[in-house]
Amino acid sequence: MNKIRNIEKITGLYPEWKPVNIAYIKKLEWKIGKLSIIVLCQLKNKGIDPKDLSKNFFEAEVIFENVINLKMKFNGRTYQQVLGFDILDVSQNGLEDINFEIEDYENGTIHFYCQYIQIENVSKPDFLDAFAETEG
Repeated sequence: MNKIRNIEKITGLYPEWKPVNIAYIKKLEWKIGKLSIIVLCQLKNKGIDPKDLSKNFFEAEVIFENVINLKMKFNGRTYQQVLGFDILDVSQNGLEDINFEIEDYENGTIHFYCQYIQIENVSKPDFLDAFAETEG
């Protein structure tokens, strides 16, 4: 099984984190074969409304290397909501230099394959109040 490089940058702070905790795509930058995505993650805790943007959010920059078959379906002019983000290990499927499949299995916002995944930065977002105003 292949591992996400520097995953401890997230799991060291949020041990219960899973890819499904990715709630929004904030920023996306493409360079040939390399995709950088800044995501907003929200930990799912009982008693907290997932629409409450003031609770349990953190931001992470994730780098995907050797990306192929990138498909995106974005709507609107705000952060893109992701309802079912997943990172699958497909290294045993026989695809040359492909180890991961990334997908939004709920509404198809994003889908692609890549060789490597690396966590760059993890931080608390400082803009959620402004974001909440645009959503309301």
